Amino acid sequence: MILTLKQDELGARGYEAVASHLRSSGIIVYPTETSYGIGANALNNEAVKKIYGIKGRDFSKPLPVIVKNLKMLISIAATNHREEDIISRFWPGPLTILFKARKSIENLAFIAGSNLVGARVSSHPFPAELFEHVDFPVTATSANISGEGEIDNFENVARLFSGINLGNHSEKIMLIDGGRLNGGTSTVIQVKKKGFSFVREGENNIKERLLCFIKNDK
Repeated sequence: MILTLKQDELGARGYEAVASHLRSSGIIVYPTETSYGIGANALNNEAVKKIYGIKGRDFSKPLPVIVKNLKMLISIAATNHREEDIISRFWPGPLTILFKARKSIENLAFIAGSNLVGARVSSHPFPAELFEHVDFPVTATSANISGEGEIDNFENVARLFSGINLGNHSEKIMLIDGGRLNGGTSTVIQVKKKGFSFVREGENNIKERLLCFIKNDK
């Protein structure tokens, strides 16, 4: 069953309903500062596996997450001073950083057997308010069928999920209508001992700002 909720009409009770849904292994589709993401409690393997099934995604591919803040991040990942400097300059925003995963989460499905966690703090108001009601990271993979383009228009989200074959995942999925978004993807980086590497260049100006930051930080 698909349930559509308008973001600007949620209110405190609405956000708590979304949070309760996530705590109960539920799936949501929600707006971010780039495109729509498909979310679950990242610490709940049952919920995360539903996302792989819905998207048709290879289980060997990790899922990125959004976190509330640095405190939530360090509960799942180890950080160093250079990463935290970048965080302080570029979060919240469309920058995903790959961190070393803590051993305590090595068996969680969302990291797909890797030793890395891809995380960011979203600058969109929906995730910011949601984290006032949940205390766990939320998956932030794009709300599409694996291999297809990102979706930045809610009409296309509704169309996709009205026709998608949910198979065994036919329980309630909440779609959060945030209208048309900015579009694109987040930039993904991994910080090195010297500089950093681009894993994916998003459709934003973060690359130039990062290069300027690293140059001035020497």
